[in-house]
Amino acid sequence: MYLINARLRAPETEGRPAPPGGRMLARELRSLLLALAEPGDGIEHIYSEDHPAGIHLGLFIRRSTLDEAESAAARLCLRGLEGVPGLAGWSLVACGTDLELALGRLGMLGEEACQRPAIAAR
Repeated sequence: MYLINARLRAPETEGRPAPPGGRMLARELRSLLLALAEPGDGIEHIYSEDHPAGIHLGLFIRRSTLDEAESAAARLCLRGLEGVPGLAGWSLVACGTDLELALGRLGMLGEEACQRPAIAAR
């Protein structure tokens, strides 16, 4: 299983992202993508988070290779962007593994969270 990160940018008004109150929320997008997922996509779970510029997603995908998982995630996001009127003007700005982002968030939890001696010893 692979974790693929995707970022969707909300439409802009006067050069600024639309305010969150007037756009689709992360939980709505998560439900929508789960409904649009096809069995061949391999979607196991989707985490979604509202962000000032749009929505960040974490797609847990069961595929044989990382390339297949990234492709499945991008296809699912584009399926939503192209087929859902409520996503008119939204765009997919990133889709793939983002190890730097993941490690940065882990680092925010403190140094102890980054040290995994039990795993390293295996």
